[in-house]
Amino acid sequence: MPADETSIRAALAVRAKYLRRMRENRTPSERLAQLARLQRASFRVLCASPHGYQHYVRRNMALRRAEVIDGVWRPVSPVRRAQQP
Repeated sequence: MPADETSIRAALAVRAKYLRRMRENRTPSERLAQLARLQRASFRVLCASPHGYQHYVRRNMALRRAEVIDGVWRPVSPVRRAQQP
């Protein structure tokens, strides 16, 4: 393994350790505040692109589709169907 690759791996390990420590030291309110900031930012990105928003709605509705099989509502999406008991 070249020395450059070794130093990069070591730097990434140090960074991962630092981020893990920072993540573990956050309070629940700080974690919730961070989640709220991320959600606001992602909503702004979604609203900035009408085509992206239409794609999101189409995909979301396709995943939520359901059908009646033997009198029982079942999801149409294979992903959601796999989550059924």
